[in-house]
Amino acid sequence: ALDGCAVLIIAGPKTELLSREVEDLRTFMAEGGNAFLMVDPFVDTGLGRLLRDYGVVLDDTMVIDPAHHFAADPSSPAVTDYNNHQVTRALPLSFFPGARSLSPGRRVAGTSVTPVINSSANSFGETSIDRAERNDKADISGPLTIMVAINKRPATQEEHDVVANLERREAPENASPLRIANERSRMVVIGDSDFATNSFFHILGNGNLFLNTVNYLAAQENLIGIEPHTRELPEINFTNRQMKATFFLAVFLFPLLLGLIGTAVWWRQR
Repeated sequence: ALDGCAVLIIAGPKTELLSREVEDLRTFMAEGGNAFLMVDPFVDTGLGRLLRDYGVVLDDTMVIDPAHHFAADPSSPAVTDYNNHQVTRALPLSFFPGARSLSPGRRVAGTSVTPVINSSANSFGETSIDRAERNDKADISGPLTIMVAINKRPATQEEHDVVANLERREAPENASPLRIANERSRMVVIGDSDFATNSFFHILGNGNLFLNTVNYLAAQENLIGIEPHTRELPEINFTNRQMKATFFLAVFLFPLLLGLIGTAVWWRQR
C-alpha cells in the first residue's frame, strides 16, 4: 500500500495504531521510505517501540513554558531561536499548542538524531494530565526537545550481526524483530500536530515549518523557504514576553520619555 509513497505523514493519531500498521511503517522505513510523525501528548500511539529503535523516546509529558508562549497560553510554547537545520532556515517564530517532549534513547548504529526545535530553558515537561503546575520531583526541566530529524544509512554486515544477536538475547518472545535500514531514509518526529491544523497553519512560521519539513523529507531542499501565495491580510502576533514588552514601551516608556523631553524644553525656555 506504501509503494511509490515519497513521504508518509502520520498526523496526530488519537488511538493506538494496529501492530500490522506499525510493522508496515517499519518495513517502509527499512526500504528507504521517508516519514513525518506528528505525535500529540498523552496519546499512546503504539509508535514508541519503533522510535526507540531509531534512538528517540516519546516522553509522556506536555511542554509548559511560562516565559515564552503564544498569546496567554503557557501550554503553547513559542520558539524564536532554532537549531541549525535546513527546515528552520530563515523561519520566523513558530508555536505549538499542546506539545510533548522528546528525549534521546540508546545510540543506534547507522542512525543520527538531530534536535531541530527546543523549548526555552524556563520550560518544563508536565507529567500530570490534570493540571499544569510545576513539580520538580516529577516534571522534566527545560530546555526540552520538541522536534527531531533522523537520518538512517544502510547497515554494514557487522551491524546486521549485532542486531541479530541483540534479538536473540534481549527481545521478548512476542516482540517484533528489529530491522536495520537497507536504504537511506529520513524521518522527522514532532511532539505536536495542532501547529499545522487550519486554525494555526497560516499564523507566523507554522505553515512554513510544515512545508519545509515535507520538502526536506522528499529531498526537495530547493523548495525550502518558498512560501505559497496567500490572500489573507497580514497580522502581527506576539509571544507573551513580546506582548508585555510592547505594553511597557507603549504605556510607560514612550510617554515618560516625551514627558522628560517636554520638561527639559520648558526648563531651558523658562
